[in-house]
Amino acid sequence: MYYYFLYLRTYLIIKRKQLLNAVSLTRKNSYTPFVILSEPRSGSTLLHTYLNSHTQIKSYGEVLRENLEERPDRTIKDPLNKLAFKPHTPALKAIGLKLFYEYYEHPLYAESFKNVIDRKDIKIIHLIRRDPLKVYTSLKIAQKTNVWSTLKSADANRIQKIQIDCEDYTSFLKSYLKHQQLFSAMFTDHPLLEIAYEDLAKNPEQTLYTVQEFLGVKPKKLFSLLKKQNPDSLQSLVVNYDEAVKLTHELYLSKL
Repeated sequence: MYYYFLYLRTYLIIKRKQLLNAVSLTRKNSYTPFVILSEPRSGSTLLHTYLNSHTQIKSYGEVLRENLEERPDRTIKDPLNKLAFKPHTPALKAIGLKLFYEYYEHPLYAESFKNVIDRKDIKIIHLIRRDPLKVYTSLKIAQKTNVWSTLKSADANRIQKIQIDCEDYTSFLKSYLKHQQLFSAMFTDHPLLEIAYEDLAKNPEQTLYTVQEFLGVKPKKLFSLLKKQNPDSLQSLVVNYDEAVKLTHELYLSKL
């Protein structure tokens, strides 16, 4: 019953924001622009849904991918400002979207990524996940099931164990650590807040309070309807778990 109450509340909050923006006669760029910067499978959708439960925050999520990759026939000039950072009702105080590491060198997104780098007024929420093996495992499971987020019980998406390809995982891990270091340095001139998925999952209230203060909105109790897709331990999901853990430690210790 409580789930359906949250669903209705979420629906009404989102529709109210859409209505206010649609009927507003004084749309402005007076809001705080922000970007959720992360590797896929690091909790960006969870944070996105949390933020959208605030009455003064609008997160457009993967609006770039939805418009540039899924509909490649569309030509959009200045997509960042056309799709997200456009004038909005003054009732909205923070407007943002998701930006993945891989967009930096992707031909479809490079222009938008450069625009974010050049605009020092954009606040960066750098969302990391401390355990790269969990990122990689989650990515492989999502690719196998084609389920990238869910409102259903985790039991509905449970799969059998997976075998980690150590060569592929090594390549992923090197790229993952390189990107974290690169983007932490790249956005030093921006207002930047780094948070960890583990903190968001275990202590959402405190972590979200910090995020809301960073975005300049009055902190409220936020909520998400998403369900954890892979609640099982890595030991139970990965056949060659010990081998993968050893590889992770070796690469960290070698500092690449």
